[in-house]
Amino acid sequence: MGRDIELPDMLSGASSAFVESLYDRYTADPQSVDESWRGYFDRLEKGASKAAQKPSWARSDWPKYGADDLTMALNPGAATVEAPAKAKAAAPAADMDVRSATLDSIRALMMIRAYRVRGHLLAKLDPLGLEDRPRHAELAPQTYGFGEEDMDRPIFIDHVLGLEMATVREIIEIVERTYCHHVGVEFMHINEPEEKAWIQNRIEGRDKEIQFSRLGKRAILRKLIEAENFEKFLGKKYTGTKRFGSMGRKHGARP
Repeated sequence: MGRDIELPDMLSGASSAFVESLYDRYTADPQSVDESWRGYFDRLEKGASKAAQKPSWARSDWPKYGADDLTMALNPGAATVEAPAKAKAAAPAADMDVRSATLDSIRALMMIRAYRVRGHLLAKLDPLGLEDRPRHAELAPQTYGFGEEDMDRPIFIDHVLGLEMATVREIIEIVERTYCHHVGVEFMHINEPEEKAWIQNRIEGRDKEIQFSRLGKRAILRKLIEAENFEKFLGKKYTGTKRFGSMGRKHGARP
């Protein structure tokens, strides 16, 4: 698995213009940005160039043309005198493709981070569907420059969410299932990168959703009832004694 590219903790969806301005400085002069940002953009460009390049089965020497005068006359594009001009014209186009793919990667990673921090704002906490909750701006693809026409375009995300390449639609499906459902995980306050990565690898990605059978839900409920009754017993038996229990935590179970 590749290295999970992490954005600095202070960034949010509103910081996309700042990151893009840093990337503009980096493309003009890599030494003009901090070493950490330089390494970050280096990894993104390396992956984005793979996303922007032609398919692996494409041949640069095809179709083949004859070298006789008749073929040259019928197909001026095959003339060798025009090859340098074509090469010069192709270079800026390739650079623009890499730049566009890199910006897509930056914006997609910022959107993923926003869901890690703000995803609870869209959590499904209303079983009756009575509450009308507007979508938070930082959790909207449009905030990051993705329109409906961009939803199915592959983007390089360097194994974040367990995927090297993913479409915006796939990214949103995974992060909403992970951070906007009935159960959420809070870990962005953890300072140790290895600890955060350990949690991310277990909850993010395809087929990472935890499913409980009806029997499993009953077993969880039974344990919660036992713990609650035991705490009530301790409260009556040892009144005023310092103890540590599940008070203050939020539990939810349904048989």
